[in-house]
Amino acid sequence: MVKVKWSKQAVEDIFEIRKFYSETSTAFAEELVDLIFSKEILLSQFPEIGRIVPELNNRFVRELIFRNYRIIYVIFDEANISVLAGHTSSRPLSDISLFEG
Repeated sequence: MVKVKWSKQAVEDIFEIRKFYSETSTAFAEELVDLIFSKEILLSQFPEIGRIVPELNNRFVRELIFRNYRIIYVIFDEANISVLAGHTSSRPLSDISLFEG
């Protein structure tokens, strides 16, 4: 199995998602965050399951689409993945939004 690490930026992105939804429903916000973090299991078992991020066109930078979020990750080697961001699909992806922080 592949080891999955979450970057500081990815964790911050996900907690911003939780903060946004907590204003209307704390239970929904917590469930959503749990579901996003649970994608780690899927990534560790099937690292290439996500599609290549179209804006970057790099076979090592991929994304899982979950609801209206893009969970963007990079495959470093056969044993290591790093989740870079939890990006809303309503905002355009840019190098700045992906690699800030």
